[in-house]
Amino acid sequence: MNPMRKTLCVALAALLVGPASLAFAQDAAGPTQSDDFVAPPLPPAAPSPGWQVAFNFGAQTDCAFRGISQTNERPSGFAGLDVAYGSQWYVGTWTSNVDFSPSGDTSTSQEIDLYGGWRPTIATINLDLGYIHYSYLNQPSAVRESYEEAYLRGTKTLGAFTLGGSAYYSPRFPGNAGHAWYGEANLAYAINPDWTASAAFGRQTIAHDVSHPDGSTTRFAYNTWNLGVTWAINAHTSLDLRYWDTDTHASGSIYGSRLIAGLKATF
Repeated sequence: MNPMRKTLCVALAALLVGPASLAFAQDAAGPTQSDDFVAPPLPPAAPSPGWQVAFNFGAQTDCAFRGISQTNERPSGFAGLDVAYGSQWYVGTWTSNVDFSPSGDTSTSQEIDLYGGWRPTIATINLDLGYIHYSYLNQPSAVRESYEEAYLRGTKTLGAFTLGGSAYYSPRFPGNAGHAWYGEANLAYAINPDWTASAAFGRQTIAHDVSHPDGSTTRFAYNTWNLGVTWAINAHTSLDLRYWDTDTHASGSIYGSRLIAGLKATF
């Protein structure tokens, strides 16, 4: 069984396509400062009082998460709901169609995720500490598909640039993978108020070796990267075009390079 076939393609914490790189790229979009000077850091914004509710939906030509297609290289549709209190505490849910048939699972059809966390700002660094549970509809009874991850993300804005990093830990990755780690570094550049370029590099590792038909075992770990641009069509709609790749093409076509276009609306 391929231990990486079950993963969230929109991390969320809400992404248009793929990992946290796009989420923070969208956060970085907006008016840029002149290259002629470096403005002093702004004080943290005062938390918004009360509750805020937002929902999103969209579609993309493929659903890639950490470089791996989650829909067998076919289109996906997704939707999510987020509830925040005071701009720091949040909970949410997100869902998308999935297709794990390349790894032998022909029954799992839908992913439903629940997540929550805390987003403080400390010394001008925006942090996000949270927990996410991944669950699947129609999963095989003999295989444990559902799992959870704790995560820590951070971003720092420097003029038109936003630097980011994240770490995810799962105590029981799908199947017999055991515990797993994912780490990522990312960078976004706000070209202008409407266009943002972003890139990310990450590495996924799991605790247990992967068994092969010939009886051999190997440590499952791989690198993944993506590079793309996001166009804010208006205040509620964005279009993303992104190149994805991994260094483990031998694991199957779903690990191969791909170009994905996605459209997302948020209200």
